[in-house]
Amino acid sequence: MIYELNHVGGRVRDLEASLAFYGGLGAEVVDRLFMSGSRVHRVHIQLATGLVELLHHEEPDPEASYGLNHVGFMTDDLDGDYARLIALGYAELSSPRVAGSGQGRLAFLADPNGVRVELLQRSEEFRVPPITSGAVRALSYVGLAAPDVDAAAEFYGTHLGMEQVADDTFRLGVDAVKLLPSATTTIDHLALTGTGHTTQDPDGNHITFP
Repeated sequence: MIYELNHVGGRVRDLEASLAFYGGLGAEVVDRLFMSGSRVHRVHIQLATGLVELLHHEEPDPEASYGLNHVGFMTDDLDGDYARLIALGYAELSSPRVAGSGQGRLAFLADPNGVRVELLQRSEEFRVPPITSGAVRALSYVGLAAPDVDAAAEFYGTHLGMEQVADDTFRLGVDAVKLLPSATTTIDHLALTGTGHTTQDPDGNHITFP
């Protein structure tokens, strides 16, 4: 069963610049490791209750794109949930395998609008009690592109088991996604509750305080 929206994540150009930016919003590093096989630094930061995964590759790649590019969900039955979603016709991106970190197993598929969705099964829990320092009081939602809102609502609501808390917003655990019919990117922005203003992180991700 899929039981938690665990994180939003993506690739960053300059890890220290990203950490400085999010640290200025009150984020704290809750997990950090180096995956020697792929030579990738993985850092989980927490904003209030929400986890953001930053991935920095030591080897530069001129073809790589940067910014938030996936949402990760926890499951207690990776193989079963992945097989069920693929059987429903959702696109397979990476079948279940041992994570590069060695921490459990993972798989990737695409939602109906092409957003990358990661399924995770592991015993580690990186989330800490809510962080109350800094400008952010909550990660309100992750804004996802949804040219086909109805198909996305079926995917996240019916098939991932998220609770619909508004016409376009679905929650599982403490965090939520919001479906954006006019969006032109797969992950449009992070919406944070707190004292602040719309800005951009070092990789061009939009950060809003609605």
